[in-house]
Amino acid sequence: MKEQQNTNIKFLNLIYQNAQMGLIGIDIVIKKVSDEKLSKLIGEQREEYEQFLRDAKDILLKYGAKEEEISKLKEISSKAMASVMTMNKTDKEIAKLMMEGNQKGVLEIKAELNQYEGDDKEILKLAHRLLATEEHNREEFKQYL
Repeated sequence: MKEQQNTNIKFLNLIYQNAQMGLIGIDIVIKKVSDEKLSKLIGEQREEYEQFLRDAKDILLKYGAKEEEISKLKEISSKAMASVMTMNKTDKEIAKLMMEGNQKGVLEIKAELNQYEGDDKEILKLAHRLLATEEHNREEFKQYL
């Protein structure tokens, strides 16, 4: 029972951190976009990630656990990398980078879902919702290529 609970908490924290990483990239990228529709799309994705943070946090509370933030080192390096990768980029190039970020999220979530040995329906629903959101967002950026 305890092992199952630890599995669930670990998976929830992976979901939480996935959303956190999305927010880090968005906060850097959104300042560099000039197209209003693209900026709106990125802003909507930001809201989605914030909702995933809240949802994961709520479920973690049910387990009596606290969310694990990504490490400061990972946060700083992600911000630096996002800043460098978007330097002097066109909106089209930024849309491509956003697509790549969503694809990375898809792959990470799929891998974690395949390894998850828990049976908490609420966690599975959240993970599948995040996966669907990442896939949908990736497709949304194609119109800007």
